Amino acid sequence: MTLTVEIWSDVACPWCYLGKRRLEDALARFDRNDEVEVTWRSFQLQPGAPRFGEPGAGTPTREYLAGRFSPAQIEEMQGRLTALAAEDGLDYHLDLGRHGNTFDAHALIHAAARQGFGDAMVERLFKAQHVEGLRIDNPAVLTELAAEVGLDEAAATPTEADRQAVRDEIEEAGQIGITGVPFFLFGRRLAVSGAQPSELLLEGLKQAAAQAGSPA
Repeated sequence: MTLTVEIWSDVACPWCYLGKRRLEDALARFDRNDEVEVTWRSFQLQPGAPRFGEPGAGTPTREYLAGRFSPAQIEEMQGRLTALAAEDGLDYHLDLGRHGNTFDAHALIHAAARQGFGDAMVERLFKAQHVEGLRIDNPAVLTELAAEVGLDEAAATPTEADRQAVRDEIEEAGQIGITGVPFFLFGRRLAVSGAQPSELLLEGLKQAAAQAGSPA
């Protein structure tokens, strides 16, 4: 029996990358992980962010955040998150981050998923954004990243159906009431919000499996 795990996330969200690692740890300790199907769902924290080539696109994230937080607050927030991520094996360089629209990156994830490379594409985009500081709103960069995970240029080109899937998932997030990410939905029965510890995510897997009639 398949247990679905749906994850609404935004590749611009460093907490989402940490949540991915913690879910992977939980899955590694889940007795029936071979019966789990993970699906990544689209969410945009900043849907109005400028697209590549538009004014403001590519602005350093720290400059963007400076409109809401002081330099000391930004330093403290990014330092704390970097330290947390390091505990899960992630080498964040949030100071390299750039502000931009993530819609095309989400569409690419859908294109990759159709070829069986969905999770690999998500992982590569997260690393590009939060470790390497690459412009994941840049079409040329997206093409290069897609090639790295095994997609040729034609297969890496999102279709209108891929783009519509992004819109549909963002709309569904609103219907469910999702206001922040990562957001995990286990078996359409149990929801967990935030990059929670792997122990809590493991418990979510077990509870959802039990509710579905499958022993954990």
